Amino acid sequence: MAVVWFSPLLALRHVELEGSGLVSEARVEELLSDLHGKPLPQIGADDVAQRLSQENAVDEVRTRAELPDTLHVEITEHPPVAQVTGDDGVELYSEHGEVIRGADDPEALDDDSYAVPEISSQAALQDERVFESVVQVLGELPESARAELESASAETIDSVTLELSDGRTILWGGADQGPAKAEVLEAVLMSEDEALTEAETIDISTPSTPVTR
Repeated sequence: MAVVWFSPLLALRHVELEGSGLVSEARVEELLSDLHGKPLPQIGADDVAQRLSQENAVDEVRTRAELPDTLHVEITEHPPVAQVTGDDGVELYSEHGEVIRGADDPEALDDDSYAVPEISSQAALQDERVFESVVQVLGELPESARAELESASAETIDSVTLELSDGRTILWGGADQGPAKAEVLEAVLMSEDEALTEAETIDISTPSTPVTR
């Protein structure tokens, strides 16, 4: 056992990466660089997860050793739920309000695999509590619903408004009753009822009694 544990023949030389989209392969290699040369039996999943936790995009990490010198690393990332574009570029945020990727050029983050509405109101960008409320709302939505959104805004924590890509406005209200509101929004998006498809504004702030205008 001691021979295997310390054997230089089992030193880590290669990392095979799966599941990484927001975190680049080069960044993973950089974070794990100090593990190269260490015997595989001495490298645990916690060692890898601790190093990769420096990236907010990383949610879970799984590892598998392949003798003699390869470590397979599978990353599960937090999905981006919001995008903010400013003078310095564009940033993607997780449902926890953390920046999980940024770029100087907005087109660099133009990825069809992510449904990311823009947070557009100045109040949401300038007030931390309002911003957190908007991000929390977006985090409540299933990816299929976020894919139908163009932008999200709010003037206060209780006035979150969603703009659909088809031009309709959804008055969400506050972050309370999020799951119930998300169900109503999904039903609205799937409905072919003209009262909903032709409405300019749909108020679901009280999910039990949505109102169209």
